[in-house]
Amino acid sequence: MKTIGLIGGWGWEASAAYYRIMNREVRKELGGWHSARVILDSLDLHPLTTAKTKQDFEAVRQTLVASAKRLRNAGAELLVIACNTVHRFADSARNAVDIPLLHIADVAGNALAKDSHAKVGLLGTMPTMQAPFYRQRLADNHGLEVVLPSRPLREDVAALIESDLTGGSNPEVAEPKLTPIVDYLAEQGRAGDSLWLD
Repeated sequence: MKTIGLIGGWGWEASAAYYRIMNREVRKELGGWHSARVILDSLDLHPLTTAKTKQDFEAVRQTLVASAKRLRNAGAELLVIACNTVHRFADSARNAVDIPLLHIADVAGNALAKDSHAKVGLLGTMPTMQAPFYRQRLADNHGLEVVLPSRPLREDVAALIESDLTGGSNPEVAEPKLTPIVDYLAEQGRAGDSLWLD
């Protein structure tokens, strides 16, 4: 079993979910009392959420690179970043170490392709929805057509992530708020059955 280096904390709620899912899947696959071998480097979310200038974003990139190096030095054999938004710097993290990085858009793309989806609606933070680093990878590497909700609905989704998913509130309250947006995409015929959330 390989040791996973988990770059987390950029939304500790998501990091906790990643950790839980990895352990659940290992136990399902191996049975018994097996659990995942994980080294977690939990980072401070605040600098990412308040980044505005090129210098701010460069500091975030450098933090990610330093985390990748720490995890590699601690014995990680592959890297996972528990945050869609910070994948804008995933290539920098991957290039900084001699171990592979499992890119979240590739995991999503492979799952969608396996289920024969050609078109997918994307919900996430504003950078995840609007910047090319996620959408373009799904299109270029997996042949998927990625569609987004309207600008006002994108703003609603981003606010919901901030208040209910990353803001420390109970994440269960987010589902009923997201349902109308998912239904809207389905009714417009712009997306298939699968929809990925940051």
